[in-house]
Order: sequence, then structure tokens, then C-alpha cells
Amino acid sequence: MPIILIGIIFLIAHNTYKNTQELTESPITVIPTNAAIILQLNDAKNLKKSLQSSNIWANFQNIKQIKKISKKANEISIFFTKNQSILNSNQLFISIHKVSTKKSANLFSMAFKRENIQNNKEIIALFDNETETFTYDNQTVYFSSTLNTYFSFKNDILFYSANKLLLTDAIRISNKNTEDLFTNPLFSTCYNTLSKSADINLIVNYNNILHLS
Repeated sequence: MPIILIGIIFLIAHNTYKNTQELTESPITVIPTNAAIILQLNDAKNLKKSLQSSNIWANFQNIKQIKKISKKANEISIFFTKNQSILNSNQLFISIHKVSTKKSANLFSMAFKRENIQNNKEIIALFDNETETFTYDNQTVYFSSTLNTYFSFKNDILFYSANKLLLTDAIRISNKNTEDLFTNPLFSTCYNTLSKSADINLIVNYNNILHLS
């Protein structure tokens, strides 16, 4: 009986550890906890098609900001379509953060297949071949002056932003000893209720969205 009990405990511990490992490899784990809004795109490859099929979205095309979003959605769809052999899924996370008194910024994060990549430069080359590098908190940061964007990695996760401060916050989050969103039990509970069949999930942090507005 003691051996059987120990075996059961070991099995439960192993499964818990495995689930934790799978969770920590999700792109959402690099998102800083001050995110006001998180968009989880579950089918980024068909994002443009999904938006075009919406009558409401079509009626909003006379709004300047909507046109910008439509253009960005098209770029995302093209990127995911061209790089299916490298990307781990069609999932893309976009989080919106307040980074200063009068400024907000976006963080993008996605997973890729590490076994198909020899080094991180191959991933960066999908965006820009000419980048500068520097080190922050023992992690390499790539900067594209053409795109005005900063890139970094956490294992099989690529994350990037046009805002340097936001990216360095994400790097701190990506370190093992730094708290991420899942350290909050309430967030974990809410996140587990998201529909996996939805094209897009919208997560709102009411504690931060007032500051963002």
C-alpha cells in the first residue's frame, strides 16, 4: 500500500509539473501584469477573412483607426500564412498597456517550432534582416530601426513591441523568478473559462483599463 500511494503521489506530481510546463510555454506568460486589454487571436492566419465577413466591421471602414487595424490584420494574416512551417500554432496575443502618462503601447507574442530553427536570428529575419542587438537582464534584444520595433525570446516564444520599456518589462516577466499573470488565482480561473473554439478572445483587466482610458 505505501508503494502504491507513493506511486500515485508521484504520478499526480508529474502531471501537475507537466501541465505547469505547458502553461509556462504559452505566449501569454510573457505579458506584463499591467495589461489593460489582451486579445487572444486563435486563428491569426484567417484574421483578415474573419473581419471581412463581418457586416459591422465593413460599415466601420470609414473610421481612420479601423482602417489602420484592418491593415495590421491583413499583415498578420499574411505573416501566419507564409510561415506555417515555423510557427507552432495560429495563435497570437496582443496586449495593450499604459506605458506613460499620455501613452499606450502594444506587445505581440507568439510561439514557434524551435526544432525547425537553428538560431533566433532566423526568426528575426522573417521581420527584418538588418537589426542591432543589445543585452538586457541577460537576454538578447534585437532592434529593427526600419520597423522601429524591439524583439526578444523566451524559449519557444517570440515577443516584440515598438516600445522599449514595455519589451523590457516583458523580459523581466519572462525570467523564471518573476511573477506573471498566472500567479493570480483569479486570472487563472477566468482564463480557463475562455472558449477554445472562438476566433478571438478578449480579456479585460478592469483594474488597469481605467488608467488606460
